[in-house]
Amino acid sequence: MKYLDLLGVDLKNDVLCDLFETYDVQVVYEYDRTHEGLPDEYRAEIPDLGLQFVFDDREVFKTLFMEQVEVNTFNPFNGDDERLKRFGSKAEARQYASDNSERIAEGKAEFMGEERDWIRFEYGGYSIHYEYVHSKLHMITIQAGSA
Repeated sequence: MKYLDLLGVDLKNDVLCDLFETYDVQVVYEYDRTHEGLPDEYRAEIPDLGLQFVFDDREVFKTLFMEQVEVNTFNPFNGDDERLKRFGSKAEARQYASDNSERIAEGKAEFMGEERDWIRFEYGGYSIHYEYVHSKLHMITIQAGSA
């Protein structure tokens, strides 16, 4: 199974149902309780794999947060996916983008008291966002739609 192949699928898709049942995942409905005009969404987590799934108000899979954790359990996301690179540093990602004429955006921000450096690769139907803390890859975010 490949992460990117799941973008855009329905929450009740057989593959996701099997995955969530395997890891005893609870899907949480989050609504706009503060009346800020935010869309409702559904979230599901598999902490052992460092994954958080986000579905929109129509129950369509839109975003995957991939925290960099050591996986000590069965991982159904096996094998390499040439579309999802793992860059050890932002400089390495930037060099890859330059060498391959990739469309990127990049920046820095402070979040929760930590300096976070990021680079986002933008493709037709999705984006891949790499976040670095203390020059080390911290999280990868895959998001459906244009960035």
